[in-house]
Amino acid sequence: MERSLHPGMERRADADETSSFVPSLTYDTSHERMGVAPSNEEHSMSEPHVGTPFAAAPDIHVIPTYWPVPGLGTLPMNAFLLHAEEPTLVDTGTAVLGEPFLAALGSLIDPARLRWIWLTHEDRDHTGSLVRLLELAPDATVLGTFMSFGRFSPDGPLPLERTRIVNAGDRVPVGDRVLEAVRPPIYDSPGTLGLLDCASGALFSSDCFGAPLPAEAAVAASTGDVDPLELRAAQVAWATTDSPWVTGADRDALRADVERVRRLQPSVILSSHLAPVHRDVGASFDALLAAREAAPAPAPTQSQVEALLAGV
Repeated sequence: MERSLHPGMERRADADETSSFVPSLTYDTSHERMGVAPSNEEHSMSEPHVGTPFAAAPDIHVIPTYWPVPGLGTLPMNAFLLHAEEPTLVDTGTAVLGEPFLAALGSLIDPARLRWIWLTHEDRDHTGSLVRLLELAPDATVLGTFMSFGRFSPDGPLPLERTRIVNAGDRVPVGDRVLEAVRPPIYDSPGTLGLLDCASGALFSSDCFGAPLPAEAAVAASTGDVDPLELRAAQVAWATTDSPWVTGADRDALRADVERVRRLQPSVILSSHLAPVHRDVGASFDALLAAREAAPAPAPTQSQVEALLAGV
C-alpha cells in the first residue's frame, strides 16, 4: 500500500526504483519548426524581455523570458503552464520582468484558477513572481523541497499553509494526471527538483540541459533546427558553467544518474534554459556525460567582462 504524504500527494511504492514511461502522443508538430514568436519582433534581442507564450506539448505552454548574454548569445528563462484539471505553474519568471510575465500568464489563464505552483528551485529567475502569485492565486499551493523553501526564506518565508514539501519519487495528483518528482542529473542548487508529467511524458528539467544559443535559435519553439554539434557544445558549456562540479563528478555515479532519468523515456525535455527538445532527446542526455570530460569553465575576469559590455 502506498504511504500518503499528505492529502493529494503520494509516494511510489518503489520510489527508489526508476519507473519506465512510454508516452503515446498525437499532436500538431508544426511548432517544431524554427520560428520566432510574434512578440519578439517588437523587442530588441539585446534587451531582456518576456516573449509570447507558445505550446510545447499537449496541455503545456511555455512562458519564455529571453536574456541576452554578451559574447554567448541568448539564454531562455522559461516557466511552464500545465493545463491540468488542477492547473499547475512550473516556476514564476524573474522579478525584474514581473509585470510582463504576469501579463503573459494572464493571456493563458486567470491566475486565480491556479491550484499548484511547482518551484523547481529558489534562484531568482525561477521565483520572481512567486509572492505576487500567492496573492493572485489564493487557492494555489507551492510545491518544492525543504532546501528550496529554506534558501528562499531570507527574502521572506513563504506561508507554511501555502507550501508542501516534495522529494524525488513523490507523485502529486493534479486532477486528470499525476506529476512525478524527478531529481535532474545535474543542477546548480541543492534544492532542485524537476518533474515528469505522466500523461504527456514531458520532463520539466529545471536548469539541466540548458544552453545559450544565437538569438534566432534561442527564441525558437523547438531545438529541432539547431545544428546537433552546436547544440551539444552549448549544452556542455552551460553544464560546466551552471553546474561546475560536473567536471569532477564520479563518472560511474554521474552515468547512473543520467541513465536513471533517461529510462523515463521523456517525450520532450522542457528545460528552464533551452527551447523544447522534441527530437533526438537522447543526445541531450549524452551531452551531460560529455560535460564530465570537458575542461572546467574558466571564470571571467573583470577586464573580460568590461570588454564584452563595451561591445554591447
